[in-house]
Parts: sequence; structure tokens; C-alpha cells
Amino acid sequence: MEEAPWPSGHDGPAAGQRLAAELARTVVHAEKRLGRTLDRRELARRLNVSASSLYAYLNGTTLPGAQVLDALLAALGVDGPEAGRLATLRDEADAARRLRPGTVRGRPRHSSPTAAVPRQLPLTHPVFVGRDAELARLEEAAGRSEEPTAARAVVAVVEGTAGVGKTTLALHWAHRSQARFPDGQLYVNLRGFGDKTVMDPGEALHGFLQALGVTPAAIPADTIVASGLLRTLLAGRRVLLVLDNARSTEQVRPLLPTAPGSVAVVTSRNRLDGLVVREGARRIALDVLPRYAARTLLEQQMGAGRPALEPRETDELVDLCARLPLALSVAAARTAAGPEGSVGAMVRELRRARAPLDLFGVQDADVDLRTVFHGSYTLLPAPAARLFRLLGCHPGPEFDATACAGLIGAAEPPVTLLDTLTAAHLVRQHTPGRYALHDLLRLYCAELLDTGPPRERREGTERLLRHYLDTARLADRHLEPWRPPADGAPQATAAQPPIGDHAAASGWFEAELSSLQAVIAHAATTAGLEPYAWQLADACAVHLRRSGRRAQRAAVHALARDAAGRAGDRAAHATATRRHADALSRLHRAREALDLLSESLRTCRELGDEEGVREVRLSLVRVYDSGGDPRRALPHARLALAMAERTGDPLALADGLTAVAQQWERLGEHTVALGHARRALDLYTGLGHLDGQAGILIGMGRAEQGLGRPTAAIGHYEVSLGLDRALGDRFREAHALEHLGDAHAELGRGGDARALWEEALALFEELHHPDSAPVQAKLRAQRGAAYPPEPASSQHSP
Repeated sequence: MEEAPWPSGHDGPAAGQRLAAELARTVVHAEKRLGRTLDRRELARRLNVSASSLYAYLNGTTLPGAQVLDALLAALGVDGPEAGRLATLRDEADAARRLRPGTVRGRPRHSSPTAAVPRQLPLTHPVFVGRDAELARLEEAAGRSEEPTAARAVVAVVEGTAGVGKTTLALHWAHRSQARFPDGQLYVNLRGFGDKTVMDPGEALHGFLQALGVTPAAIPADTIVASGLLRTLLAGRRVLLVLDNARSTEQVRPLLPTAPGSVAVVTSRNRLDGLVVREGARRIALDVLPRYAARTLLEQQMGAGRPALEPRETDELVDLCARLPLALSVAAARTAAGPEGSVGAMVRELRRARAPLDLFGVQDADVDLRTVFHGSYTLLPAPAARLFRLLGCHPGPEFDATACAGLIGAAEPPVTLLDTLTAAHLVRQHTPGRYALHDLLRLYCAELLDTGPPRERREGTERLLRHYLDTARLADRHLEPWRPPADGAPQATAAQPPIGDHAAASGWFEAELSSLQAVIAHAATTAGLEPYAWQLADACAVHLRRSGRRAQRAAVHALARDAAGRAGDRAAHATATRRHADALSRLHRAREALDLLSESLRTCRELGDEEGVREVRLSLVRVYDSGGDPRRALPHARLALAMAERTGDPLALADGLTAVAQQWERLGEHTVALGHARRALDLYTGLGHLDGQAGILIGMGRAEQGLGRPTAAIGHYEVSLGLDRALGDRFREAHALEHLGDAHAELGRGGDARALWEEALALFEELHHPDSAPVQAKLRAQRGAAYPPEPASSQHSP
């Protein structure tokens, strides 16, 4: 005879209830007769059924089969008329069950309309934005549970950092999907994080079983048995379970349904890998809101009027809230309650606050941002907690594992610790090997450092700066291997990324540039750490120049100059001033650059720094050259060359010859220019100085063109172009392409010239460089020549 549970919310026919009561009384009599409590597990084993099934027989939620009942009565020592009476009760209950509406083949369909079903979903926030993709994934997962071939229940895990809106997403979807689960919706807050005691799975099971009609006295005390009873009761039903705020897989697993038709949605701040691996759960990871959705959230909570009146302040508030839904909601509520009631007032308050997280604090702990973050932090193992705190020393927007090794002073990248932090959703790995945490979590890290040992922040910051300086110098060495290092050749360490060639060095600078700018700015304004600012700026100079980042280059060297001034290091200040002037000249800010170079020249003379004076002379040449004034540039070039001739340094000689050659070429003295240029090229070639070769070859090409030899010029330009591309010097690559186009145009190759100019124009425009204007003019002129206007007379011909 088939065993089956009664329909949800139904206590069973009278015969079934009488049978359950009689069986319970029989067990009690047997225990009295034996003088001991019967072991339910052992009894179930003897009957060859599960312990949860035995509990279901005894509380009346499941009707035992005839053979099972016979075995149970035999085990309890019941025979004769008493056994016959109980068997008759079982048969009557079975007959009533089969005749009851809502059953098919002895098994219940969905609950009857009059049956009580659990409706436990709590109220959710009425404002919901920006999660369309995540809702679609939940819909897709739930749809699998409705397929005719579905073989199991569906489990979905919504994961993400504290305050990112996991519960809101789960409940929003659950409320709009209630019709799909006619047998009820169960909800429990598992209290996985926070000051309250974490809920034991047994406590959650007790609540679920009661909601499904099991009397408290009949609920098994054993968690495993209670879990089995829950699965039994859910079999054949369509029930939604929302398991909110789970800490671990072990906490969730006993609460999961197994039979098809039901769906469990779990939310957690932790990455519940076990549910994905063993239960095949669908993982749905939440990040902070997109910018448009964050603004919409503010508008809907404040009313569209305020943000519309203060659009810039609203955008800034979105940034200050790190696009975190909880922070945005708290800010919106605080703005509405404030006396001024304006977004700008909230923004100003956040800017001025020494502890901005105070402004996201409220009386209710579950929405107090600091308390919410603390709930995740306190669960970290000590080594991971230390790394998380020290991330408050990192001012950049992102970092890699080697930076973390430098931060904590480890010999190897702390991949395991980072995995712990990503599993807790305190750190996000946005691309392979690259990590980030949003600004509010960074503020929380900084607060943790402030409340810890005073030296922890200082030592962590110095280790981080040392890591970046060592690695930047190593990378810079691969960009210019021909230049002798000032402090000896940098050596790679185990905690540094593998940088073994030019491509790897350029790739590292590209990946870390935003972090390098941030750490330079931090060092420049921190007493005692200023030398790191100008040393890092020097190490970044070549990459910034070649990659055409003119504004960033100027900003970095301005920070270095300020840092050297605050530290009182006159030599460093003179060098940083000269580098800043070079950067400004690329921005066509010649007047400012000349003022800075005058200052740097004066300081170098006062310090007796002859090499510094020579470098300033070359910088003056570049400024006057960029301003189209070769007559003022040439004297400085000659002085720089004369100083190099006195020292005999081959690199200084090559640079001096290049400066003189360029200015003679500008003045139309092409033969003189070529003589100096050939000597410079020989020196650069002997030194293996690719950068110098590429630069002087462009000058030689211009001189050849000036002498009416465009074919020879093309040869020089093409070699320079190849070197520029190998070096990644996009600015000079654009100029080489432009000059190549000029030479081809001179030979009457209009199509080749146009293609080269268009390529050059694309590079200049990508660099946002004003040198794009002359190239545009050449292209316009060529198009105009190809399609000349018709003669005026033709317009009036008959």
C-alpha cells in the first residue's frame, strides 16, 4: 500500500487522526511496559523506513502502508484484536484519503482552495531598480522547476557584499512570483551576520514544520530527522523557501527541498561554494548599482523634484554612497528629514565629516552601515582581517595580489587570504587577478586602522610604497634598458609581478597607472613619505611620455614638485620642476614651462649641479622648439652639447647633437643638420638607445625632405615608425606617420599619403592632441585638390 502525506494545512480524515493518536498511545504503553524510552531511530531501522517517516506516521501527517503498520505493531508487541482494530482504522483512513478532492492516484495535488498554506514573506521595500538581469536569472532558475521533466527542486543563491540589496532582490522576486507557489511561501532570517546569535538549522526547521501543520510536540528534536520530515512534507507540493542572511552552506543544507516543484532562494554575504558544487545551486552575484539605477533610486525615494533641482549634487551623492543601495536609501531618508531638505546639504556634510560613516548610521542596527560591515568583518580569520584592515592604506581604486603581498610584507602573493575576502564579498575580483572594494568599505578599513595600533597604518603604507617603487623601477628599467639606473639595477622579488621584457613592463604600468597616481598623491601629502612621491614620479615618467598621457604626466610631476618643496629637498625639487616643465610644454603651456625652467636652472647653478644644468638646457630647447622658435632654442642646444663634450659622456653627447641637429633643420640648414644627426645616430646605435634612434631618424627624414630627397626621407621615417611602435611611443608614432604621408605626397602618391595621414589623425585624436589640426588641414587640402570647384562661367552655360 502506498504511503502519502495529507494535503497541506489538513489534519487528515477522522480515521487517520484516530490512527495517529492510537499509535502514539501504543508507543507510550510499550515504553511503560519495557521501562525505557524507545529509540525512534532504532525502531525506524527495524521497520526499514526513515526516522522522519516514522515521525510522520506518529503525528498523522503521513499514512503508513499496510505492511509497514503490521511491522510497527509487531515491533511494539501489539497483536490479536488490538492489532486488527488499528489495521481497520488504517484502511478507513486510506479509503477517505483516496476519495478526498485534490488527490490523484492516492497522492495529493496542490492544496485545496480552503486549505491553510503558509504565507510568510515579509514586507519588502516598494522602491526597486536596476536588477533586471538578476531577476531574469531567478526567473530562468524557477522556470526549470516547472518543466515536466524536472527531477529535483531548484536552489538559487543570491550573494553580495553587505548592503548591496540581496534580501530586497529575493523578496521582490518572491512577492511577484507567489502565484507560482500555491502551496505556500516560507521565509526565515537565519541571522548569519550581526550581533544576534546565529540561527541553528534546527530552529529554522521547527518554524517551517509548524507552518506546514506539524504540531510542536510531534516535531523531531534531531535536526537530521526534522530535515527529512520537511522534505517529506514538501514532496509533491509547490512551495517557495526564502532562506535569508545565511552564513554557511551547513546552515542552509538541512532546509532545502529536494522534490521537483519547490524552489529555495538563499541570500548570503558569503560565497556559498558548497551549495553550487554539491547541490547545483544557481549563483547570482550582486554588485553595487549601475550609476543610472543609483540615481533613479534616489529620485524615487526622495521624489524627483530634489534631484532635478540639484543634478550635480545628486551625481556626487551617488558617488559618495558608492552606489550601494543601503547607503543610498539611508542618505535619501536623511536628506528628506534634514532641516534644509537639500541634496547639496547632505553632500557638504559628507565632504566635511571626519568620519563619514557616522552619517550613514541610524538607530536600527540592521541598516546602520558601520554595524552591517562589522558583521562581516568579525567573522574573518585573523590573517584575512589584517589584510582587509591594511587595504585602508591603499589609496588606489584597485590592486593585485602582489600589491597585497607588499602591503602585508609577505614573500608571496596572499592568494588564499584574498579568496577569503572575496568569498565574504568584502573584496571583489572584477577581472582575473585584479581586485577592488567600494569607497565605503575603504572608509571602514581606514576606521579599523584608526582604532588599532598607531604603527600599523604607517608601516603598511611604507611597505606598499616600497612595493610600488621597486616594481615601477623594475618596469622602467625594461622600458629603457640602455639608461644606467641611478641606484643600481632593480631586482625582482617573489612578491613582484613577473616583468621580464618591454611588453610586460608596459602592461604593468597600464594596469597600475591609476593606483600609481593615487599613491604618489598620498605620499606627497604625508609627512616623512614625500621622497616616495618624486621617486615614483621619476619611475613613471617614460611610460607617461610614450603613452601620450599629457595631463596625467603634468599632474604627477606637479605632485612630485610639491612634495620635494615640502620636504625641503632642493635637488629633488629642481629635477621635479624640470620634469613638470617638460610635461607642460607638451600641453603647449610654454610660458609656465619657461618660468619653471628658469627656477630649476637657478637652483641647479646654486647647487653646483652641472648635469642638472645640462638637462635644463635640453628642456629649454624642447619648449622653444614646441613654440616654433628655433633661433632661441639653438643657443641652449649648443650649450648642452658643449657641456657634454667636456664630460665625454656618449649619451649626453648624442642628446646634445640631436638638439643641435633639430634646430638647424628647423632653420633650413639641412646639410648641417644631417652632419650632426648622423653622429648622434651612431652614438645611439652604439648604446642600443632605441628611443634616441627613433627621434633622430625623424629629424634626418625632415632634413632629407628639405634637400629634395623624399625617397631617402621615407626610409628614415619607416625605420623610426617601426621603433616607435616597438617602444609604444604613440605620440612620435603619429608624427612619423604624418611625415611619411608628407613624403609620399611629395612623390605624387596621393592615396598612400591620405592613408598615412588618416592613421596619424586617428592617433592624435585618441591622444586628444592639438597636433591633429595640421593633419586635418592636409586632408582637407587634398580633398579640395581632388574635387576643385567648377569655373564660374560653367554655372551659367546654356
